[in-house]
Amino acid sequence: MTRTQPTLTTDAFRDRHGDPATWSVAALDSYQVIGDIAPPPPPLLTHREMQAEAEAWEASAANQQRLADELAREGHDIAAGIHRRGARDARQHAAAARLGWPYYEAFINGW
Repeated sequence: MTRTQPTLTTDAFRDRHGDPATWSVAALDSYQVIGDIAPPPPPLLTHREMQAEAEAWEASAANQQRLADELAREGHDIAAGIHRRGARDARQHAAAARLGWPYYEAFINGW
């Protein structure tokens, strides 16, 4: 019977050791060493690209909120509510995008 060694990854280390806020100094050192040996793959989108994504979501939120306000003034309450929810959703996407790809990926996948 052959035994396979567990793969050293920073994700596996976090899964095994839980919340980094509770780690000891030795655990933090081990995590850094694993990161040096087997660094995680680079994020799908760079920080600059995520900031551009956040700006696009903010612009969408502003446009939807403006439209919702116009519709509400004209008495179209249902349509205004739909656009308000769209604006709120766009602001949430923008907030997640500002934090970078891992947070944005978790947000869009509902993790």
